Amino acid sequence: MSRNAPTHPARSAPEQPGRIVAISPDDGSAIDLRNPLVAAVLSWAVPGLGQLYQGRTFKGGLFMAAILTTFVFGLWLGGGRVVYAALPSAADGADGRGVRALFKRAPFLCQACAGVVALPAVLQAARLGGPAREPWLLNSFMAPPLSPGQYVSRRYADWLAQHESGIGPDDFFDKPPFKQFRRDQLAMWHRQLGKFFEIGSLYTMLAGMLNLLVIYDAWAGPLGAGDESRKGRGGPPMPPADPHAPSS
Repeated sequence: MSRNAPTHPARSAPEQPGRIVAISPDDGSAIDLRNPLVAAVLSWAVPGLGQLYQGRTFKGGLFMAAILTTFVFGLWLGGGRVVYAALPSAADGADGRGVRALFKRAPFLCQACAGVVALPAVLQAARLGGPAREPWLLNSFMAPPLSPGQYVSRRYADWLAQHESGIGPDDFFDKPPFKQFRRDQLAMWHRQLGKFFEIGSLYTMLAGMLNLLVIYDAWAGPLGAGDESRKGRGGPPMPPADPHAPSS
């Protein structure tokens, strides 16, 4: 081919309307965010899963390992008791006690941002506060602590008396068909765990708050990428300019 033969520009791939592309602030490479809403939901469900969906495997794996490790470590420090929800129940009536219970358990709002790892707490709270008056599988894992005067099923009361340290049969009033707890289980947890209850709560809350940044990263691209770097079309990135080309 002659050196002076005219060159034709390479044909670019067809644009894909609706695809979002962000420009990496580190190296200027294009990042296909695919469906940002789906990616954000996936990163809430499992930290880093949205980045894996977008093909950002290193970042997704790093987020997943760091946040889940932080959450599990905090849960272990707190003896498995620091992650629990408080939901209004029919027994709360219309006097606002259920709403106050939600605000008293405000740390769970942060913990829930860590994804489905906190979901058992919601299921346990709903089951314990519902007609059954006992958590799933008669297991206190992520179940909320019993408050003074709270009614529970007879099976759960017997299970607590056998398996929970510091709780015995005398800690319940017999109120057929239920039993009524006489003590404050949350205060018992604080006495048993000491400072580790607060430290474990802090770690699990921190994991949820960090995952908010991961969710934003999956939805909008890396922090530091300006709005002008996000495109509404998924065409290929512009080729780098030829440094030897004459300036206009």
